[in-house]
Amino acid sequence: MRVLDPYAVPGQDRKAQLHVHTTRSDGRHPPEAVAERYRCAGFSFLAVTDHDVVTDISGLSDREFCVVGGVELTVPGPVRPLGPHLGCLLVQTVPRARNVQQAVEEVAAQGGLTGLNHPSWTGNLWSGRWSARRTRRLRGVRFVEVWNPHSDPEADTRRWVEVVRAHGPTHPVFPVASDDFHHDGQFGKAWVVVRTEEVSERALRDALWAGAVYATTGPQARFGVQDGCVVVESDASRVRFYDLRGRLLLEVARGSAQYEPAPQDGFVRAECLGRSGGRAWSAAFWVVGG
Repeated sequence: MRVLDPYAVPGQDRKAQLHVHTTRSDGRHPPEAVAERYRCAGFSFLAVTDHDVVTDISGLSDREFCVVGGVELTVPGPVRPLGPHLGCLLVQTVPRARNVQQAVEEVAAQGGLTGLNHPSWTGNLWSGRWSARRTRRLRGVRFVEVWNPHSDPEADTRRWVEVVRAHGPTHPVFPVASDDFHHDGQFGKAWVVVRTEEVSERALRDALWAGAVYATTGPQARFGVQDGCVVVESDASRVRFYDLRGRLLLEVARGSAQYEPAPQDGFVRAECLGRSGGRAWSAAFWVVGG
């Protein structure tokens, strides 16, 4: 038995925001102002994901700050503008596929990644939810938002776990927390931390494909595997470990904790709870045969 460690990649942890909007769709600030705001807040990466359009990001990056292209694609349900939203990262063009599975494959062909944005969102006349039936059938997504200001984090975390379980250990599906920035009141509510060797689009792509990501609304953490145990070092006040069925395996009333997985756990994930109510979600640590 061994434990797969998605964080066993070289580099350092850097802040990234993977879901923002500008005046190119329904955001209140132009792309240049949005990029500058995240740069000044200490972010290394930003994905501009306007609705159903790939925004021009030319000239927004430098050696210390990388802006990448993306789009929040409306999946017709039954017709636009109704339907849930598919997050598409690292793309150059809007997917033109006729159905969501083909859209996922089209994005992958561009070298990008797709994920479920705010799965329990009740907008678009209640058509914005990602149903369990639909997500079980969908193959190839790489992330699920577990925190978004428009959605229920408990329901979204359960949906993420279902997607992780459906795809298995050879296809990492990582958790995302995002502020879904449209206006000033949403800025800085949530983000992800990625482990990269440098600040570049290539480095971000490599980290996302590997699943070397954790989601947070505040707590900082370091996750890994040591001597067969899942190890957490964080500034949180409490750490919880769960298995692939969502069962609580261990709860520790401090920020440093470890858990030795058993074969029946399937995979183990950790959540860090901060003193002020913040929360961080680790990726899944799969338990596989030697």
